[in-house]
Amino acid sequence: MTDELFGIVPPVITPVKSDDSVDEAAFRKVLRYLIDAGVNGVFIGGSAGEGPLLTMSEWTRMMEIAFDEVGDSVPLLGGAMETSTQRVLEKVERLASIGYRYYVVNPVFYIKQTAPSEHFRLFGTCKEHDKGMELIAYNIPPYSQNEIPVDALAEMARRGWLRYCKDSAGSLEYLKRLIAAAEGTPLRVLTGDEFKAVESLRAGAVGIVPVCANYEPATFLQVYQAVKNGDDDAARQATERILELRDNLPLAGSCWLSGVKYAMSILGMGSGATIAPIGPLTSEQKAKVEAFVRQPSPLISTKVSA
Repeated sequence: MTDELFGIVPPVITPVKSDDSVDEAAFRKVLRYLIDAGVNGVFIGGSAGEGPLLTMSEWTRMMEIAFDEVGDSVPLLGGAMETSTQRVLEKVERLASIGYRYYVVNPVFYIKQTAPSEHFRLFGTCKEHDKGMELIAYNIPPYSQNEIPVDALAEMARRGWLRYCKDSAGSLEYLKRLIAAAEGTPLRVLTGDEFKAVESLRAGAVGIVPVCANYEPATFLQVYQAVKNGDDDAARQATERILELRDNLPLAGSCWLSGVKYAMSILGMGSGATIAPIGPLTSEQKAKVEAFVRQPSPLISTKVSA
């Protein structure tokens, strides 16, 4: 398995039962579906995986199942998102005990952090307790309400705390500033903005973390390979498909996750249920997703290389 993170690293959905417990059989099926498609890594317990919504026991069970199923086939990232440093550390320590190599931390949500020193305090404390795991910083201000300053991320890289940042700010301008600030450091950026995948990769992002890759990894594998090869026609074709996916899955319901999970259920992976309080699709919305899924995809799976 490579020591580098690149390419397509889906933030894996977590199929759940009616009591919000992890559906182990369906979860393993999703993981195998993605690995067999040729993805370059998987991210467990992020926003798409509803990690912060699970109870600690179910979160731990999810991480154990993923570790067992994925093994050494691709890099495995575990999300440790919580509302305080001590809560984050509890998850970090559990990931270390399971055997994870990579863990992902965003600024704690609920309480806004306004000073760079607060970010250094959180991430520095994580490094003191991670037992040699590799930290990945996660900038997702739409959810955490806290944007990590680009200079702070570059300084963390200079200190040897991290080599990667997942940026889901939804701002191409922020991503470009981050890449520029990281010049001369080990820091590399994975973008969570799947709808600006081409622009982000051309700006210097080393990979994409796209929720719609749960349903159709081939499209994102193609767009990555197309940009790498300088194939503008293939990149345009894949981008058009990404926009179709957006319009029919994340935008299908009131929550962007509901449509993606329902589409996966049509493929035979889970019930489509989301964790409370996220609501299900309406009958009309389900019919729209079903009609989209019945249409043949224009792409086939294509493995990519660094």
